[in-house]
Amino acid sequence: MSTQTSPVDTTNPITASTRTLRRRLANEDLWTRATAPVALVVLTVTFTIVNPKFLTWPSLTSMLADSTIPIVLALGATFAVTLAGIDLSLASTVALGSVTMGLAYQAGLPLWLCCLVAMATGLSVGALNGVIIGWVRIPDFIVTLGSMSLVMGLSLIFSQGKPVQIPERALTFVSITSVGGIRFNFLIALAIGVLLHIVLFHTRFGTHLLAVGDNPDAARAMGLKVARVKLAGYVICGLMGGVGAVLLTSYIGSSQPATNTDYLLKAIAAVVLGGVSLFGGRATIIGPILGAILLTFLQSGLTLVGVSAFYSPLVIGIVVIAAAMLMRGRK
Repeated sequence: MSTQTSPVDTTNPITASTRTLRRRLANEDLWTRATAPVALVVLTVTFTIVNPKFLTWPSLTSMLADSTIPIVLALGATFAVTLAGIDLSLASTVALGSVTMGLAYQAGLPLWLCCLVAMATGLSVGALNGVIIGWVRIPDFIVTLGSMSLVMGLSLIFSQGKPVQIPERALTFVSITSVGGIRFNFLIALAIGVLLHIVLFHTRFGTHLLAVGDNPDAARAMGLKVARVKLAGYVICGLMGGVGAVLLTSYIGSSQPATNTDYLLKAIAAVVLGGVSLFGGRATIIGPILGAILLTFLQSGLTLVGVSAFYSPLVIGIVVIAAAMLMRGRK
C-alpha cells in the first residue's frame, strides 16, 4: 500500500495563529526600525517650515558634527543593550578617559599615545563592568550604577577638578577639518559604525553576542561561553567611551574632568529610537546612528526656534518613552 505525505493543513488554528504572530512581529520589527528615519524626516521638515535656516548647509554640517560623540556612545551602548543589559557609566568613562589623556599629555607623552591612553581607560572600565556582570553575575544595572560613581570619583581625584589644555594642532584638526563639507569627526563616527556593523553581523562573535542577548541559558546549553561574550560586549562599550573621550577633548581642546550627563541620556535614547530591542538579541547599527542624529537635530531645532534649553530634557524624555512604547511585545 502506497503512502503519501499529507499536505500541511493551512486551516489548522495553531498554524494560522503562528503565521499571524509572525506577520505581526515582522510588522512591529519594521515599524520600530523605521521610527528613527521617519521621525528624522518629519522633524527636519517641521523645523525647516518654522525656520528655513534649519536646513541650510552650514547648519546641517554643524549639527552632524555635534552628533559625533552621541553617535559613538550610542554605538557602544548598542552592544550592552543587545546583551539585554545597560551601561550607566558611559558618561563617566568619557570623563575619566579625557582626564587620563590630559595627564598623559602633561607627562610629556606624544599625542598619539595620549589618545591610546584614553581609549585604554575606557576599555578598562568596560572590562571591569564585564567581569563583574559576566562572572560574578551581579545585575548590570547595579554594577554600572556603581561604576558610574566610582569612575567619576576617580576622574575628579586624578584631575583635582582642573582641565588640562592640549594645544595640539593635530588634535583640533579632527574637529575643525572638513572633507567635502562634512566634518572629519563625523566621518570618523561613520567609519566606526561600519566597522562595528561588520563585527556584529559578519563575525562569529557577533552571532554569539546576539544569541546570548536573546537567551543566555540556551546559549550556555549550546556551549557558548556566556561570561566571555558579556565581557567582550562591555569591553567594546567601554572602548567607545574612550573614543568619545578623545573626540570630546579634540572638540574642546582640553581634558574634561566632569562631562555632561546628557551624553548618557542621548546614548540610551538613540539606541531605543534606533530600534534595538531592550530585551536583547536584536540589534542594528544604522538605527542608533540615526537616533543620535535625530536627538541632536531635535535639540538644535528647539534652540533655533527659540525654545528654552530647559525644555530639551523634557522633550527628549517624552520621545524616548514613546519609542519604548512602540517596542512593546517584540520579545
